[in-house]
Parts: sequence; structure tokens; C-alpha cells
Amino acid sequence: MLTGRHGPKRDQDEPLDVVQTRNRTWWEATPMTYDWRRRVPSAWDASAWFDEQDRRFLANAAFYATDRDPFDRFLPYAALRGKQVLEIGVGSGLHAELLARAGAHMTGIDLTAAAISRTERRFALKGLAGRFFQWDAEQPLPEFDRAFDFVWSWGVIHHSSRSGVIVRNVHDWLRPDGTFAGMVYHRDSINAAVSVVRDWVLHGGIGRHSVDEALWRGTDGYMARFYSAETWRDFLLAFFASAKTRVTGQKLEVLPLPRGVREAVLPMVGDRRARHVLDRFGSFLTFEARGPNGL
Repeated sequence: MLTGRHGPKRDQDEPLDVVQTRNRTWWEATPMTYDWRRRVPSAWDASAWFDEQDRRFLANAAFYATDRDPFDRFLPYAALRGKQVLEIGVGSGLHAELLARAGAHMTGIDLTAAAISRTERRFALKGLAGRFFQWDAEQPLPEFDRAFDFVWSWGVIHHSSRSGVIVRNVHDWLRPDGTFAGMVYHRDSINAAVSVVRDWVLHGGIGRHSVDEALWRGTDGYMARFYSAETWRDFLLAFFASAKTRVTGQKLEVLPLPRGVREAVLPMVGDRRARHVLDRFGSFLTFEARGPNGL
């Protein structure tokens, strides 16, 4: 086992069953809040906690995800009203809430009990309806077969030990005209290059760690797979009739500098220039795949 940011990390010799067990352990201990450095003073099960977490995350995401409504560049809210929607990896429930408020019939699964507890608490506090339960998306679930019009997963399945098995399951869970959309990490990104340089050069990992191990040491989670846009699209086309990808990222990624320096300089970088860079070298590889093959 390696060590890196936020604790232990996977090495390439670990059996995949062990990797998935450690994935679960890691995320149970470190639930997704999008708030790694600054803690919200409210208890996590209070409305104020959810509201402040959402405010911070959506303010940052506005640059790459929002035209008018939060995440409307990726979530087709009008088309999902009255539809059956599944989210894989609910985190603290923000995306599930956005979809439920748009009129979708929400189901959510997550590898961890912590995420399910937070999402159920969010929905109870806000008077929303949804069905959420702990489940490993690598495992088939017959009751899900042909059950959903839309499956969403933002920054989740690349953390799994067998991401390809999840895509195969999504294929089975979607209806014939269904859509699978979300985000995985982009291998050809500025952030990925910085992680490798940091591990190989600054920490002396060259010759001891593979590229993948260097990436794992520099990312959140116990591990995370990184994909090129062409590789991920080709992979999706093994299961879907059509697939498209797009690269994007957070504006701060254009300046891989120490945090204090970056915060001082970033306001001088225009949005248009930042998007020009991030359209090729951002850390988010977003995707939309339609029409499961063979249905």
C-alpha cells in the first residue's frame, strides 16, 4: 500500500477485491463534502450545513457547469421531469436534490453508508422524495434492469476497482432510449501532469512508482482511474450506440501554483482564456452516452 494525499493509496499489485474493500473504507472515513480545507461550523445533519456546502460548491462550479440553473450544461432538467433517474455515488445529495426539484423520480446508490445517511437527511430536511440505499455499483441488481431513463454519475465511477463493470451494469439498467452522463478524471490534464511531476521529481518516486500510482498518490480517494477523451469515448461505444465527450475544469487549474500565489494571480486570468486552456487540459472529462447496444 502506498501513501499520499489524505491517507493510504492503492498500489498496482493489490487484488481488485481488496481495492474495493479499501475504497469503501476510505470513503466511509472521508465522506464527500467538497470542503477539504474549510469546515462549516454547523453539524452535518443541519440544514445550514447542506446550504453552505452547496453554496461553496456551486459557486466554484458555475464557471464550468452552469448557464442559468446549477449544472444545466450537463443535466437536461426539462427532459427529466417525470422520468426515472438513477444517481451512482450520491455524496451528500446535492445532484440528487437538483434532479428531484426538476421533477425526476430519484433513486440513488452509493458504496458507503455515510453518503446514504447524508443524502437521506438532506431529503428529509427539505421535504423531497427519493429512494436511496447502499449498493456497490459493480454488482448487478436485477430490479434495476431496464428501469431507468437517465443514469448520472459525477466524479464517482473512476474511483471504483472495476469501472468497466459499472458501465456494463449501467447498460443493463437503462431503458432502450436511455442516457448515461457524468464525469470521470481526464488523464491529459494539467492536474494529472502536476501529480506525476510532484511524485516522480519532488518526492523521488521515479523508478519506484508507475504513472498510475503517481496519479493515485496525488488524488482524492483510495485510487482513481484517469482516461483520455478518445479512450473513454471508445470504451463507451462498446456499450452504447453513440457517445460524446468534452473536457473542462475548474478555473483555478490553469495556474498550478501554491494556493496563496494562485489566489492572488487568478483574478488576472480572463474566463475566455481559461476556458481555451481547460477545453483541452482540464481535469474533468464529461460524457453523454445514448442508446444501450443490443436493447
